[in-house]
Amino acid sequence: MSTAEETNPEPPNALLADATAGGVGDASSGRALAVYPVEDPRALVGGHAVRLLRNGAETFPAWLAAIEAAERRISLEMYIFSDDGIGRRFAAALGRAAKRGVEVRLLYDYAGCRDTPARFFQQMRAEGVHVVAYHKYRLWRPRLWSLWRRNHRKSLICDGTVAFTGGVNISDEWVAAAEGGGDWHDAVVEVHGPAVATIEAKFLHTWNRRARKRMRLAPAALVNPPPAGDVSLAVIANSELRDRFVIRRAALYAIRESRRRVLLANPYFVPDPGFLRAMAAAVARGVDVRLLVPLASDSRILDLAARAVFGPLLAAGVRIFRSHHVIHTKALAVDDGFVSIGSYNLDHRSLAYNLEMVVNAVDPRLTADTAAMLEADMAACVELTRATFAARSLLERLLERLAYSLRRWL
Repeated sequence: MSTAEETNPEPPNALLADATAGGVGDASSGRALAVYPVEDPRALVGGHAVRLLRNGAETFPAWLAAIEAAERRISLEMYIFSDDGIGRRFAAALGRAAKRGVEVRLLYDYAGCRDTPARFFQQMRAEGVHVVAYHKYRLWRPRLWSLWRRNHRKSLICDGTVAFTGGVNISDEWVAAAEGGGDWHDAVVEVHGPAVATIEAKFLHTWNRRARKRMRLAPAALVNPPPAGDVSLAVIANSELRDRFVIRRAALYAIRESRRRVLLANPYFVPDPGFLRAMAAAVARGVDVRLLVPLASDSRILDLAARAVFGPLLAAGVRIFRSHHVIHTKALAVDDGFVSIGSYNLDHRSLAYNLEMVVNAVDPRLTADTAAMLEADMAACVELTRATFAARSLLERLLERLAYSLRRWL
């Protein structure tokens, strides 16, 4: 994949000009569509059982149960780990695990946890938890580039037998409103089978470069769990210097190869021109393409930048649903057999700077569950129409275009 599309300076209204020219994977191209939209089938590994966890209401109990049941090892990386109600529950669970002899490794992002007091993590260290901050800023050794590059992954692996990854952070924003939380909507995938070792190896690759020698664990020492089901999946992750575009490329391929339906949810939807063209081209060949975004996220400027691309997408026939809930979900469901769930935002930061991870699975049941979740959220929205969107003021349009022009710095 050339990076030219990502650096294309075209304004958003011109991005889709060639969307219908030479549609990818349609009958006119003379190339048969793939059975499933997977870029490299060799990357798929079979033998898995997977489960969709919706929002914090399903994710937090599953995570806490796995931590309480762990007997040997816990590997946890989290972008946001807050000193609040749910955060203190997890801190206590990790501390109890360490006290009963479990090796507990916690890697948190220094910028993501900027509002979490240092004493919160110091208390866990005092209880035996191995805690490392990712790219901690030190005044005596300033490295401004390290503040820009963050670990945005959210993964938990217990005893090398079960792994979780997705978009949920450990913070009250993800707690249900009925329990006093922010009720942010999100998704996590639970994995049993050989890929658990792959997910933990990704964690250890980052952990070992920053942890003291006595706290390290060689990925080669991991034992692949036995098959646990019949689902084939691929764990796709970037690194600090390599494979920066691998997650985007896989998602783009899936959309280009779609035949019937594309359901996409993303909270910070500011994609590059190539991604927008792929969505429009899918509509042009008869695919039902729907986008789910929050009416307002926690970033006003990213919301403005996202609205800059709504006009051309609506004109191309993409259906856009905006939710009054904060949709933090990063999920892509294509046709009836492919789903991608992870931490990846469709913005320049995830593309170029953040460490991210997704699980791409070929499984009709997981796809159906994910589609049902997204469709339920869409049903609670008011669909955005071209007429409604065209009624916004000139000032709003100018702010949107300004925000979009700054998207590489957001």
